Amino acid sequence: MKALIIAAGCGERLKPFTLTEPKPLMPLLGSRIIERIIVSIRNAGISEVVIVIGYLGKKIMDFLGDGSKYGVKIRFVENKFWRLGNGVSVYVARRKIRGRFLLLMADHVFDPKVLSMLKDFSSNVAADECVLCVDTRMKYVFDMDDATKVKIVNGRIIDIGKDLKDFNGIDMGIFLCSPIIFETLKDNIRRGLYTLTDAVKELARQGKMKPLIIDEEELFWIDIDTFKALEIAAALLEMKSTLEKFRESPYAPPIDNLDI
Repeated sequence: MKALIIAAGCGERLKPFTLTEPKPLMPLLGSRIIERIIVSIRNAGISEVVIVIGYLGKKIMDFLGDGSKYGVKIRFVENKFWRLGNGVSVYVARRKIRGRFLLLMADHVFDPKVLSMLKDFSSNVAADECVLCVDTRMKYVFDMDDATKVKIVNGRIIDIGKDLKDFNGIDMGIFLCSPIIFETLKDNIRRGLYTLTDAVKELARQGKMKPLIIDEEELFWIDIDTFKALEIAAALLEMKSTLEKFRESPYAPPIDNLDI
């Protein structure tokens, strides 16, 4: 299985940083955002990564190289039409992907355990279905107006969109996809629908979108599209690191006895 990261956007809300640097290379606690995603992919047992670049893409290529320093193999695909929408970025990678693959956003930081859960969940998914990780606790959603909402009924995603009024989860931007996503994107692009959400909505209409519900307290994630979100991500990662060190201490009481 391969992992596909879409990293083509310009990050309008992160100016002035993104005037000269691509958003995936924004520093976060000593590393870059996209580096954390790549390491999470590697730790989930995936060694081949395809990255779609667009805005200032050469800087991403030069920084990451062939992936050997992360223990993975990286291939790049350029999306010359990145301004149209993120669905186009997924579609241009179709010739580099065979079979099922993980689909990730270059600006979403998350607990690496989520990817292992998603891989394990694949045995419950038909060959022509896709899976979206859905946050049903919504604890880590700090801009609800901008979040992509999801409606789940009877173990299926039936609708998705930022403007949904009736929803019970939030799109985490972490997918397990089958090649059907490319077919759907192709049809949508022909009709002038360029976003990934448009494709997910169509697959949901066909009954081919399953949710992987993420409701555990510790499985954090955050979409970093503002400087405030970057600050929150840094705080979450530091808190997680501190908690893990505490758990490993020989003097720590059983974690179940702590009110955290």
